[in-house]
Amino acid sequence: MESYYVILIVIGTTSLLASFLPILLKLFKISFTLPLLIFGAILYYLEAPLPWPDPVWPLELSLRFSELVVIISLMVAGLKIGLLYTWEEWKRPLSLLVITMPLFMLVTFLISHYLLKFDGPTSLLLAAVLAPTDPALASEIQLNEKQSIKSKESGVQYCLTAEAGLNDGLAFPFIFLAILWSQKSLNQHDLWIEWIGYYVIYKIIVGSLIGAALGYFYSLLTQKLSENKEKHIHQTFVAISLTLISYGVAEISNTYGFLSVFFTGLFAQYHMHIKSANSLSDPNLNFIINIEKFLIVFWIIFFGGSIMAGILGQITLATLLFSISLVLVIRPLMGYIGLLNTDFSRKKKLAISYLGVRGIGSVFYLTYAMKHGSFGDLNHLYSIVSLIILLSIIFHGLSAKRVLENT
Repeated sequence: MESYYVILIVIGTTSLLASFLPILLKLFKISFTLPLLIFGAILYYLEAPLPWPDPVWPLELSLRFSELVVIISLMVAGLKIGLLYTWEEWKRPLSLLVITMPLFMLVTFLISHYLLKFDGPTSLLLAAVLAPTDPALASEIQLNEKQSIKSKESGVQYCLTAEAGLNDGLAFPFIFLAILWSQKSLNQHDLWIEWIGYYVIYKIIVGSLIGAALGYFYSLLTQKLSENKEKHIHQTFVAISLTLISYGVAEISNTYGFLSVFFTGLFAQYHMHIKSANSLSDPNLNFIINIEKFLIVFWIIFFGGSIMAGILGQITLATLLFSISLVLVIRPLMGYIGLLNTDFSRKKKLAISYLGVRGIGSVFYLTYAMKHGSFGDLNHLYSIVSLIILLSIIFHGLSAKRVLENT
C-alpha cells in the first residue's frame, strides 16, 4: 500500500511540476522536455516505485503507448492546420517529404550498411525509423493554435507541423520494405509488386481517403445537427473521439492509421472553413492538447529512467559520431537541399532544416518492426535510436525557442 501512495504522490508532483514549468521555461527559453528528462533520471536513481523500463518496456507496452501519443499529436496537428492553406503553401512542407526524407534515408542507409556494418534490412529499418520528424516532441515548435484565414502562420511553424503530419506516409512504406526484406530476398519480383501495390499505393491513398471522409462527414453531420442546437453538443471529447475512430477504422482497413488521423483533423472543420466562421460544434483543441501534454510528460520521465537503466549500453564511438552527425549535419543539410526551391528566406530554411526533432514516433516504428520482422542487433538499434532522441531533446530543447525567435 505504501508503494501505491508513493506512486500517487509522484504522479501528482509530476503533473504539478508540468503545470508550473512554462514559467521557468519562458525565462530560460528551453523546452519542457529537458527538466522532465532530468526529473525522470532522478526518480529512477531514487528508486521511485514506478513501472520503469529495464532498460526498455516490454515490446507490446512500448508499442501501444508510443502509438497513442503519436496519433493524438497527429490529430492536434491536423486540427491546427485545417484547410486554410493553398497548394502553393503546401508545396513547402511537401518538399521536405519528396526531397529531404528520401535523401536522409539514403545517406542513413549507406552509413549504416557500409560504415557501421549493419546488414541490408537492418540498415533500411534504421534509415526509415529515423527519417520522420516527431509530431509529439516537436509540438512546442509547431503551430501554437488553430489557424484562421486572417492570422494563419505560413512559415517555419506551419512547415514543421505539416511535415510531421504527413511524413508517416513516406516513412511507413520503407518500414514495411525493411520487414519484408528481413524475411525474403529483394530479388523476388512478387515482393516488389506487393510492396508498391499494397504498402505504397493502397495504404497511402485509402488511409488518406478514410481520414478525409471521416473528417468531412463529421463536419457535415454537426453542421446539420447544430442548426439552432449548437450549444447542446458536448464537444470537449470530440477531438479524442475522432482520433480513436479514425485510427481504428484505418487500421481495420489495413491502411496507414497515422495518415488517416491527420487527414481527419484537416477535414473535421471543412464546413467551418467553407463559411469562414467558427462554430461551437468544431472540435475543441484544449482537451486533446492537455491529454497530449500529459502523455508526453510521462513518456519523457520514463525515457529519462530508461537512460539511467542502461538503454545506451550498446553505444560505440562510431555510433556516437553517427548519431551526432544525423542530428546536427545530415538532417540540416538534407533539409536545406529540400527547401532550395521554396521562397523562404535563408534564415527560415536553416531553421526548418535544423529543427527536425526525432522522438516518440521513432520508438513506435522500431518496436513495430521488431514485432513483425526478423532483425538482428535489436539492442544496438534501441541504443542508437534512444541516443538520437536524447541528442534531439538536448540540442533542440536548448536552442529551438531561440531559433524560432530569430526567424
